[in-house]
Amino acid sequence: MGKELDIEYYYRHPRSYQRRAIFSIYEPSPTIRGVNRPVPKTYRQHPGDACHLKEKLRPLTTRERSYIQTFPKDFIFAGTKSNLEQMIGNAVPIIVISNKCETREK
Repeated sequence: MGKELDIEYYYRHPRSYQRRAIFSIYEPSPTIRGVNRPVPKTYRQHPGDACHLKEKLRPLTTRERSYIQTFPKDFIFAGTKSNLEQMIGNAVPIIVISNKCETREK
């Protein structure tokens, strides 16, 4: 997915500044939350961050966040940006549900 997104690292706003906020797209994603904020100008590097602060560093877009939750690329979203962020943050990854259903059928 990294080549499709044209990024290697992204920002995810931490619950507290005691936690890291910069992640690699090649590592498991932290929990997708119902908020998606930009990198604050006052953000200070955390020792656990996956890279140093860069000019190109950004949060994932709403669509990119939906990919982590395994929504299909052709899924049609409707609603305000805030509603979509909340919906994606509250979603159980579709692939998890699919695997669970397959397991129950066996």
